[in-house]
Amino acid sequence: MYNLFIVEDEWLVLQGLKLTIPWEEMRCTLIGEARDGQAGLEGILANPPDILLTDIRMPAMDGIQLAEKVAELLPQVKVVFLTGFDDFIYAQKAVKLGAADFVLKPTNPDELIQVIGRITSKLDEERRLQSQQERLKLKYGWEKPLIEEKVLYDLMLDYAGTLEKEWFVEYGTGLEHTDGGVVIPPYRVVLLQMDGLKDMGTDSRQLRDQIKERIKELSKELSTLTLVRINETRYAFLANRQIERGDLADLFDSLMVLLSSFAQRCVLTVSHSFTTIDMIPAAYIQAMRAMYQTVFLGGEKMIWFEDIERLQETVSVNHTVLKELIELVKWGNPSSIEAQTGLWYSHLIHLHADGFTARRSFFEFIVTLNSLLLRDSELHNIVIDSGFLLTSAERVDDSLEQWLIRLNDTLFEWNRQCAELSDPQKKSGFEEIELFIREHYAEDISLQGIAERYHMSESYFSRLFKKQVGTSFLEYVTLIRVGQAKELLTNPRLRIYEVSVQVGYQDQRYFSQLFRKYTGETPTEFRKRLGIESLPL
Repeated sequence: MYNLFIVEDEWLVLQGLKLTIPWEEMRCTLIGEARDGQAGLEGILANPPDILLTDIRMPAMDGIQLAEKVAELLPQVKVVFLTGFDDFIYAQKAVKLGAADFVLKPTNPDELIQVIGRITSKLDEERRLQSQQERLKLKYGWEKPLIEEKVLYDLMLDYAGTLEKEWFVEYGTGLEHTDGGVVIPPYRVVLLQMDGLKDMGTDSRQLRDQIKERIKELSKELSTLTLVRINETRYAFLANRQIERGDLADLFDSLMVLLSSFAQRCVLTVSHSFTTIDMIPAAYIQAMRAMYQTVFLGGEKMIWFEDIERLQETVSVNHTVLKELIELVKWGNPSSIEAQTGLWYSHLIHLHADGFTARRSFFEFIVTLNSLLLRDSELHNIVIDSGFLLTSAERVDDSLEQWLIRLNDTLFEWNRQCAELSDPQKKSGFEEIELFIREHYAEDISLQGIAERYHMSESYFSRLFKKQVGTSFLEYVTLIRVGQAKELLTNPRLRIYEVSVQVGYQDQRYFSQLFRKYTGETPTEFRKRLGIESLPL
């Protein structure tokens, strides 16, 4: 329901508006009325409505003056003006004030019903967006700029869920729904990589913030969206203000000059142009692939994916081997990993006698492996900060055998970290998770929420939780709540529904059912057995 306030100086018109319009059917509640603008303002400030229906010409304070005050003090209120044919000048002022709509006098009920219907539909949409924003605030505990960065980060790394995608669609600009998906203004993903950050007399956190702010200033010319920090030395953004190569190149030159004051070596890479939200991960991968070509291109500081695409088409990657290797990282051991990479490496050398082609094939394999690992919910957070793939230009002349050794060492380390997370004999941080649950059991705590808090997929966290703790997540939370409920029930001044709420259950009946399931008796029977009688408050 939406609250409505009417300001009209003519008594008959006011009564007609109140009695002839089916406000309840239109999901509106009339919360106040006034005969002039001054009285109307006082009533509105005392009890703010969602919709203000006001005449324009009135004594004491006219509708335009009233709307100006309301717009200043309560900008969320939708204002509908009642206006006559000779009020054209007033209507012009109303438009400048952002009037929600106009209704001509004498008022036609059908016309007013249509106008109010349009406004309530708009309010419905605003409430939905606000609710979505609040859900994201609860999910991340952040304000909009940080939520935007988190959403873009997840989109680029193909890690975004339904909620993140909905938020991006609703808060993006110029979005259009088509049969092929959500179309957004043309964009390119741009990656900035800075190696060898210079010592500028400040700690790394301050330096990072300084770099980020400077890049943000310049990237405003390129993007309407926030800058995304991928890791300590890598940033990304969607260039959607200007996407043509010539225009971008000029701005990138300025950006590279800026970056050179912070780092010893800077590389900037650019994806193809895309127009749909679902292609953001693909654009990010293109920019990453271009980034890894610096190993072969040496001194290039600005690399366009379209320039290296033709070369990449000559390189094929065995996805079956990749899939098996990922499984070994998760469930295998160093010996099995080394055996798999050894077979692949032998095949590579057999196929490519030419050293340059072999190197390119080797690195393309690593790039594809990294992209797949980043999309694996169980390995994503282990892999994301690894610097292995960004082999510096100084090491480009290393032998393939040396690259293979580094690859194996990296895979061994990821395998070790993965084993720590899944080994039931090692808590690997689960003491912290259990402590968090014990401290927050009375809140709206869920498996999904805890999994997201600790950056795991829901299914993986559920499986790992049972291994580590010995029971399911739901049963663990329920046992804690029931145990706490027993303690609270010994207080005779607490009513059963109060105990229910304090341990996290809003529905007393459901609480009683659970309590009986786990204790064999209802809360009332539990108290009777202990000889506890409820006392009046």
